Amino acid sequence: MSRVTIQNIADHLGISKFAVSRALTGKAGVSESTRLLVHKTAAELGYNVKRKPIEGRTVVVLFKDRATASRELWVDVQNGIDHEADLNGCTMSVRWNVAPNDLAVSEIDCLGYLFVGPHSHDVLAAALQSSLPSVIINHIVPPLWPKDQVGAADVEAGISVAHYLHRLGHRKVVYAHGRRGYPGRLARLAGFSEGIDQLGDMELREIGFSDDRAAGDLREAIGTMAASGFEPTAFFCGSDIVAVTVASELMRLGLRVPEDISVVGHADYAIASQISPQLTTVHMPHREMGIVAVRTLLARAGQSSFLEGLPFQRIHLVPDLVERQSSGPATQESWRQRLRDLVIAQ
Repeated sequence: MSRVTIQNIADHLGISKFAVSRALTGKAGVSESTRLLVHKTAAELGYNVKRKPIEGRTVVVLFKDRATASRELWVDVQNGIDHEADLNGCTMSVRWNVAPNDLAVSEIDCLGYLFVGPHSHDVLAAALQSSLPSVIINHIVPPLWPKDQVGAADVEAGISVAHYLHRLGHRKVVYAHGRRGYPGRLARLAGFSEGIDQLGDMELREIGFSDDRAAGDLREAIGTMAASGFEPTAFFCGSDIVAVTVASELMRLGLRVPEDISVVGHADYAIASQISPQLTTVHMPHREMGIVAVRTLLARAGQSSFLEGLPFQRIHLVPDLVERQSSGPATQESWRQRLRDLVIAQ
């Protein structure tokens, strides 16, 4: 059998030899869809793709803004990135307020880009035009976005919490978003709702706040639920900060946590084990996301054969439920009589 050449691939696809060459070597000048098609066809025809590894040694970490970069979960991600980059002889460079044009020209000594958290569609689109590899960490990407993504199994986490609360006897539960609109919180609600549907004998309500620390919004919601005869025995919260708001305000109103109402958070921030009662929460592998993202970037840069010949990945790391003091068996008694400083409409 004769050796497959670049010209054979070009003839098979009806495109130029120049386009095939640039697609196989990872150079700019071809669309991402063409690049993927060329690699797929090359593999099918038996062409041995030997892409020259990218020689840069700087992992560029990009945030939407400085405030995002300073959030606790993203700091944990950065720690994982820095650790893994150092193990592989690379350095980490953190930047924010990046414009699409900033990605148009390959940077000197840049291995590739890690997009952490939310980014605009314009910036993500610009990443597709760069000859350097990109990985996005823990955020929703456009459908079929042809780059790698590392995140956590948020839907599974929600399902797991539903089953956990059910085992404790909880049948009336609330999902507290905190501030609405965060993709991860919506994914966790989807899983929580799915788990409740699977179980068949639980009732779910959801509430949102103007801000994660808006205790007044919770107070109003508790009054509305109590007036309607709905007395939840458990809250699953969009984050640990929301869970702290919920638990603190419930206790201020005279309710006991977890004797009257259990509270479950999400993320396992440091505050989860610093308050009393300590929070039951879903521990998110944020640091490990950074580690996996660097390994994925190194593979796409030709530094390892781990992803050679494989399509782009959606890698979801599995979190785990950490049971602490804020959750317990569901009460069979009404807690309305315990409420103080709250007028319940009759």
